[in-house]
Amino acid sequence: MPTVVCVGCGAEVSDVSGPVHAYMCSSPGCWQLYGEVTAQNLAQAELRLALDCYAAQHPGGAEHELRQRQSVAVHLTSLCLHIEERLPAAQLMTRLNRMSRTVLPLLGASAWPYLPPPERMGDMTVADVRSVAPEQRAACLGDWAEAVWRSWSAQHETVRGWARLALKGR
Repeated sequence: MPTVVCVGCGAEVSDVSGPVHAYMCSSPGCWQLYGEVTAQNLAQAELRLALDCYAAQHPGGAEHELRQRQSVAVHLTSLCLHIEERLPAAQLMTRLNRMSRTVLPLLGASAWPYLPPPERMGDMTVADVRSVAPEQRAACLGDWAEAVWRSWSAQHETVRGWARLALKGR
């Protein structure tokens, strides 16, 4: 089957027609891979990581799309809280569900700012996660999260600030 490079994450994916996310910028083959990964029997923490990684690797259009700016901000903050603060998935869900209501007022903002994305989205993508055996999936998801977080290093201080504000709402 012919392949293409995903317009969002840069993964080599099947060149298929089909749906994509409403505002994340991806190729149909990449969106299909994400659906296959999340359709597997993943634990809550694994689903959270997959969502955060995928969203952070598909930020296209954020400079013009408010929902996409919010998506990038919230999912990067989730990766930060997971990787640097070791916050469990259940606590992440609670904090992130109310993050816009708690953090934006503390920033004196009504919408999330645009974060210029990195030139490269990291050394791993959803295609790597899809290709591993089920017993290796949890470790691969952790590696994916680390790779995505590293790729956004130019924005770490900003996101760490948001994470600190999100933690204040304990």
